[in-house]
Amino acid sequence: MRKSLLLAGLLGMGFSMPAAVMADDAAAAPAAAAPAPAAAPAPNWTFPGSVSLVSDYLWHGQTQTWGKPAVQVGIEADHASGFYAGFWGSNVSSHWLPNANLETDWSVGFRNTFATDFRYDFGGTYVYYPDGNFDKAAIGGVPQYYKSSKLNTVELYGILGWKWFTLKGGYNPTKFYGWNYNNSGRDLTPSSFNGAPHDGVDPNGNTRGSGYVMASANYDLPLSFNIAGEVGRQMISDSTGLDWTWYKVGLTKSFEGGWSVNGAVSGTSGTNAYHKFLSFDNTPVGTASKEIDKTKFLLTLTKSF
Repeated sequence: MRKSLLLAGLLGMGFSMPAAVMADDAAAAPAAAAPAPAAAPAPNWTFPGSVSLVSDYLWHGQTQTWGKPAVQVGIEADHASGFYAGFWGSNVSSHWLPNANLETDWSVGFRNTFATDFRYDFGGTYVYYPDGNFDKAAIGGVPQYYKSSKLNTVELYGILGWKWFTLKGGYNPTKFYGWNYNNSGRDLTPSSFNGAPHDGVDPNGNTRGSGYVMASANYDLPLSFNIAGEVGRQMISDSTGLDWTWYKVGLTKSFEGGWSVNGAVSGTSGTNAYHKFLSFDNTPVGTASKEIDKTKFLLTLTKSF
């Protein structure tokens, strides 16, 4: 979900030769100056990475850690041509993602610039949750015996940007994180969509073809500050009442050594289906419900390398 461009160049080698100076006593002329060393070429490959501690892992405004902190690690292999491949990982909560405690994202893509100040980025991400599966889900401490439906998801994305403004779209050719009528359907009893039990995946729906669109902007300020914001719309295929809109605005302060601190406010349109969402973990009713998408303030500490 993150990345940078490389520009390669070479400086030519130059040298100078001073004229000889003749003395009356036939002294030797001064030696010629040594040639200037050639600049080292930019490497074809670079490997940027980062480690972050966040107060809550939010994706499109919804908590993935049940409101708890997360440690997140990412590394990328970037080629000078624009090709890249990356890995990103974070802890998650089995309350929201059945039987999952870890999310790993594996991405490949191509990015570059064109015209003046324009850029593009096209790629795909495989989101993999070891052992994440709806057949391990429980509601109110009662196993639900849902059919097997793994949470693993493919996202294809495209990005178009100009200076400080960016547009992005994503598409899921797979099920949306394992959701289908069997485990997330309308009028199920019990239903994790506690705030609106009549909302959910439509009969015979499998959520393939879900996607989102978003716009974001970021602008550098004096004293190594940056202000950024985004707004987007997530759409769940074959469903009723599950779509939502999210927003986020934040301020980042960068320090020497690759450190940065970010404070942000994130929220959503407050879709009823996610109000008092019931845990998928083996926890009794009344002890594990959560406002998945409430407005909240986030803090992030990042070390980039």
